[in-house]
Amino acid sequence: MKTERNRLSIFATLLISGSAAIAANGPTVYPIETRLDQMTAPTAFAATQATPVNGAISENVATSTERILNQEAHFLKKGSVQVIGDDSVSAWEMVSDEGGKGHDQTAPNPLTYFAAGAASDLLTQVERSAQILDLKIDDAKVETKIFFRWSDPFTPTWAGYTDKVIANILIESSESPEKIDELKQMALKAWAIGESLANKTKIDSATVINGNHWVGQEARPGRVGTPISIDHGFKLTDITPDLNLQTVDIEEDLALQMNNLPQSFKFTEIGIAESAHDAQRPYLHKIRAKSLTENYATWELYADDSRGVEGIDKAPSSWDYFTLGTSDCLMSQLTANQMYFQKQGIHIDDFRVEHQFHFQQDNFMTPTMTGRFNDTSDVITRILVKSDSNKEAVTNFAVQSLRCCFAGEGIQNETEMETVLYLNGNVIK
Repeated sequence: MKTERNRLSIFATLLISGSAAIAANGPTVYPIETRLDQMTAPTAFAATQATPVNGAISENVATSTERILNQEAHFLKKGSVQVIGDDSVSAWEMVSDEGGKGHDQTAPNPLTYFAAGAASDLLTQVERSAQILDLKIDDAKVETKIFFRWSDPFTPTWAGYTDKVIANILIESSESPEKIDELKQMALKAWAIGESLANKTKIDSATVINGNHWVGQEARPGRVGTPISIDHGFKLTDITPDLNLQTVDIEEDLALQMNNLPQSFKFTEIGIAESAHDAQRPYLHKIRAKSLTENYATWELYADDSRGVEGIDKAPSSWDYFTLGTSDCLMSQLTANQMYFQKQGIHIDDFRVEHQFHFQQDNFMTPTMTGRFNDTSDVITRILVKSDSNKEAVTNFAVQSLRCCFAGEGIQNETEMETVLYLNGNVIK
C-alpha cells in the first residue's frame, strides 16, 4: 500500500547547484540499513575501546559519515556505526534523507534515528528494571515527542535547539501503582540517553580542513532503492501508516512558506517504541517515528539492545541510532550551510562528520543501576571539510553548522525532560 511521502520539506529552497553528475554506469543503490563486517574507521581521531570499571557497562560508539550525491535528494548521506572493540555486536551502515522540493523522502531523517534511539533506550531500561524488581509486566511501551527549534535561519546567528523531550511510559500490569512507580524511577535513572539530554555534556569539537582524510570517503553518486531493508530474512525498515499515540498530542504537519521563513519556528518528532516479542532477542524493539513536517513519512525501524544474549544481533542498538542520528543531523546542517556560504562566495567542496560517544551504565542489572555519558570522556565531534577557501571562512562554516545542529545542542546543554507514567491507562503520579 502506497503511503504519502514527503513532497515539500523545510529544506526545499536549499537546492545546491553544481551537484556532481551521475556516474556513467549509474549511481550506487543503497539499502537504508546494512550489516557491515566492520565500520569505516574515523580518520580524524583514534577511536578507542571503553574500559568497564566495577561491573559497569561501558561502550564507545563511533560513527563515520559521507555524502551521497543525488540531484533530487540533496540531503542524502550514509554513515557507519559500531561499538569499538566489541565483536559481539555488528557494525551497521544507515542512510538518511531530509527530502526536498519535488522529492519524496527516501530514508529516515536524522531526528527520526535520534528519537528512535531515545525511545528504545528508555524502553530497554523499563524492561530491565522490571526484571530486576521481579515484576510481572503484560505490556510496556514508550511514547515520545521531541520539540526542536530553528532561530534566525539563513543569517549569521542561525542556530538550532532541542527545547523539550516528552517520554511517557505506558505499562499494562496487575502490579501495584507503588511498584510500577518504583520501576519508573529506576528506569529513568538507568536511561543513559535521557541523562545525556537532561544535563550538560562536554563536547570536544574540532574542524579538520583538507588533509589526508578523503581516500575512499569522498561524496559519490547514489540513491535509495526501496524503503524496505532486509537482513537474514528480517525486515529492518519500512514506511508505515501514520501514528496514533495515546499520551501526546499530534498536531498538523508543519507547512512553511519557503521564501518567507519566520525568524524562529518549531517542529516536533513523535515516536513509539514497543517490544518486538522475540523470544531469542528479549530487548528487540519495534519503533515507529515521524517528523511532523509537511508530508514526511512515518518510518518503522527495529533496535536490538539484547546485550549478552547468545546469538547474532538483529538490528542496530538504541545507542547506535542515537549516535548516528546526531552525526546525520550535523551533516544536514552542513548541507544547508553549504548553500548559505556559497551565496557569500565561499565554496565548500565536500564534508564529513565523525563522532564518538561514551555511554556507561554503572551497577548494571542491580537496583542502583544508573546510565550516563562517561564524565571523564568528552563527546568527540570532528567536522572534516574539503575546500580551497580561506581557513577562517571554512571554520566559520563548520562552527555555524555545529550551532545549527538540534541533536548536538540537546546533548551539549540542559534539555527540559518530562515523563508521565500510565498504568492500565491511568496516570500514576
